[in-house]
Amino acid sequence: MKSISVQLGTAENQSPWRRVGDWNVPLDLPTVLTGLVVFVGYYLGAKLGFALTFQPRPVSVLWPPNSILAAALLLTPLRIWWLVLLAAFPAHWAAELQSQVPPTMILCWFISNSCEAVIGAGLIRYLISGPIRLNSLRNVGFFCLCVVCIAPFLSSFLDAGFVRWNGWGQGAYWELWRVRFISNVLAALTVAPLIVTWATSGIASLRKARRSRYLEAGLLFVGLLSVSFAVLYKLGWEADSALLFLPLPFLLWAAVRFGSCGASTAVWIVAFSAIWSATHGHGPFSGGSAGHNALSIQMFLIVLSVPLLFLAAVIEERGNVEERFVKAFRSSPDAMLIIRRRDFCVIDVNEHWQTIFGYRREEAILHAISDLNLNAREGDLEKLIASASDGEALHDVEMSLRTKAAGVRRISLSADTVDMASEPCVVVIIRDITEQKKAEAALRQREARINLAAESANLALWVYDPEKNLAWMSEKGRAIYGFGSEEPLSRDSFVSGVHPDERQVVRNAFDRARESQETFEIEHRILKPDGETSWVIVRGRSLCDEQGKPLELIGVTIDVTAKKQADLQLQLHRQEMAHLSRVAMMGEMAASLAHELNQPLSGIISNARAGERFIDRGDVDLRELSNLLADIVADGRRAGDVIRGIQSMIRKDAPARQWVNLNDLVMNVVRMVKPDAMHHSCELETLLAPNLLALEADPIQLQQVLINLVINAFDAMRDTPLNRRKVLIATERNGDGAIRTSVRDCGVGISEEARGQLFDHFFTTKPEGLGMGLGLVRSIVESHGGTVAAENVEGGGAQFHFILPAGAVAL
Repeated sequence: MKSISVQLGTAENQSPWRRVGDWNVPLDLPTVLTGLVVFVGYYLGAKLGFALTFQPRPVSVLWPPNSILAAALLLTPLRIWWLVLLAAFPAHWAAELQSQVPPTMILCWFISNSCEAVIGAGLIRYLISGPIRLNSLRNVGFFCLCVVCIAPFLSSFLDAGFVRWNGWGQGAYWELWRVRFISNVLAALTVAPLIVTWATSGIASLRKARRSRYLEAGLLFVGLLSVSFAVLYKLGWEADSALLFLPLPFLLWAAVRFGSCGASTAVWIVAFSAIWSATHGHGPFSGGSAGHNALSIQMFLIVLSVPLLFLAAVIEERGNVEERFVKAFRSSPDAMLIIRRRDFCVIDVNEHWQTIFGYRREEAILHAISDLNLNAREGDLEKLIASASDGEALHDVEMSLRTKAAGVRRISLSADTVDMASEPCVVVIIRDITEQKKAEAALRQREARINLAAESANLALWVYDPEKNLAWMSEKGRAIYGFGSEEPLSRDSFVSGVHPDERQVVRNAFDRARESQETFEIEHRILKPDGETSWVIVRGRSLCDEQGKPLELIGVTIDVTAKKQADLQLQLHRQEMAHLSRVAMMGEMAASLAHELNQPLSGIISNARAGERFIDRGDVDLRELSNLLADIVADGRRAGDVIRGIQSMIRKDAPARQWVNLNDLVMNVVRMVKPDAMHHSCELETLLAPNLLALEADPIQLQQVLINLVINAFDAMRDTPLNRRKVLIATERNGDGAIRTSVRDCGVGISEEARGQLFDHFFTTKPEGLGMGLGLVRSIVESHGGTVAAENVEGGGAQFHFILPAGAVAL
């Protein structure tokens, strides 16, 4: 029976109607044994029902198979109900066939029996979540409503209809309905509780019972069986009906001492004794007709069973509550004491009371609470307990109490009135919160310091809980985002304050931070309710528990609007300075540019005069004339390129990015500075890497960078002999795909004192210089995402180079 009881006790922890997806039945030993037990039980129940039938006219007092089937459904998971019904069918067929019942009637009766079991079990499993136990008033109430009343009431209509349809049996339809309804009600009250209580708690309690319990149960069984035999078998039908109450003390004994299991067992003993005696012509229920005797027994047993089941459930439920209270009282992590209401005398304390207050249990019990000297102030504890004894429940009242060993402690007190063994008492729960209060005070001081530091640094603190979708933000943060001081915050609140163009970026950053548990930093705009736009930097990270599960996101928000505005103004100033620098540079280059323009213009004039002479002589050679015109066009284009270069250098426009071939740009700069190179007697060379990828850049600004570096290279070679004056412009690819451009001279090199200040604004080594050139070079290169540097080279001279990163390369 061990393995069988385990299987029958595995009712699902939730209502079956909430878990109907798993219908896979494991064909293991417990499942097979369950089907076998149902088969045997149903068959024996049917045979018992036939045995407990009045003769010569067969009138059944109770029909156990229906209740056995209902109990089996109550104790098994929903997914194997079909197996239970399938196991019961051959048992039903075998039992009924032995009684010469036609096959059609056998099938119909099995349908009605199954309907009763399924209706009752299905309703109660729907109303009661978890294992079906008849140990509470609620569960017994649902059991009586569903299994005892509704299921027999509905199935009896079907049962009587099948009898009339098959022409099996005698009597009118409503007479058949009444007989079967009462018989099924009695079976549901006596058979089903017996099986359910023993399967759920009875067998398990036998293993834990003491010898005294076995002795008491034996005495109860012998006494009840003896009284039942004497009253229900030996007494005749003419005996005083008051004698039928003689088994009642034993029934009450079973209900009070052994709960629902004892009550259902005692009821079954009385029911079996009464029915067996009456069917054999003995006892007080044998003096009338078969139908009258059956109805008398049924009414007697129904009236006896219902209050006894409810009484047992109430007693067992109360006992369970008291048992849980005792366990909670003994194992509570808080100090608990029970005080008698009439005299404020302590009647019990738990171990934690002794730990906190230092009194041994025997020092506190049977002493008035005032004698323990617990008050830090006069009468506080007695007043609170007195208010609780007057029916006013106390919850988490903070006060100070004096302990025997640790001095005055801060505690949280709760108290309420309960009845303990019919004695009104006050249960007091005391939780030591001294350390908690110290920690809270330290935390408040720490938070105050953090908030002060954060506000001083213009930081806004925030915390976001993804599970609850709740957020907290300091007052500084609420002011930055434009939130009200009492406005509840969530992730949507954060995102709603972000500029629409950047909301998705913020969402993605929060999601990545929660998944990766790494610190994130994003810069975005905030659109306040009044339409004002500001810039913030958000930094944060995810905090996780010991298993790595994200708990919350914490971070800071920094308002960088002022910095953004200052950077914008600085950028505008740099553009102004760059423009002024280009204009000033063009003034220095005016003479050399005039020489550059003089050559194409002289060529144009010479070719034009030659053409005029050909025409004046009348000797016009069209091929010669065409060559002259082509030379004129070429010289004109060259002059135009020079002029356009000058215009682009001095034009004051916003920077425009476009795809630029760096080699072409170098060659354009070479043509522009070539006159200046001749003026300085410098040789200008290029070393350009082939097949460079295009850069997305502002060509005018990059021209300015190269011109500045080349002009500085010319100036650096003023004291260099003429035969060594040479400037080399080179382009090459770096290993990471970036492009490196360098300008090398053969001058005196860079001094140690100037090395760290070369690219600072207003720093210069030239007496007539302004110190703006290299500063602008660095600003332009960095605005393109690159870097610029300078170093001395072997053999004399210096080399300036700038690198544009791979991210700026057009693929």
